[in-house]
Amino acid sequence: MKPLTCAGLFARREQQILLVRVRNNKHWYLAGGKIEPAETPRQALLRELAEELSIEIEPSTIRQEFVVIGPAYDQQGDVELICFSAKWRNEPSPRGEITEAAWLDGSHYDLFAPAIKILYDRWIRSSPLGATHDS
Repeated sequence: MKPLTCAGLFARREQQILLVRVRNNKHWYLAGGKIEPAETPRQALLRELAEELSIEIEPSTIRQEFVVIGPAYDQQGDVELICFSAKWRNEPSPRGEITEAAWLDGSHYDLFAPAIKILYDRWIRSSPLGATHDS
């Protein structure tokens, strides 16, 4: 079975990453979402972040950082997360299917979706990745 491919924002500050909850779900995910058939991963990222968090990404700062493949949460098969860093101008404001956005650290690890646990483990053990936003 081919993995579900998604584009996600990997944003960090200190030991925290920006994550979102969908429809009051227990688990946290990267902001972003499924790449539609006619989209590039970068286009999907821009669309999803505008829809989910109302943030204005600075397109020239978008960088693909890495790809994480892990178990999809609450469905069969795997998810392939194409992770990007980027800068943005405004504070994330959850809307649509997103009920909450927060900067979380490892103390919330049990609430991370399975692929986010893989991402977090890789991030903690490796050299600095991602980008922070301009406040």
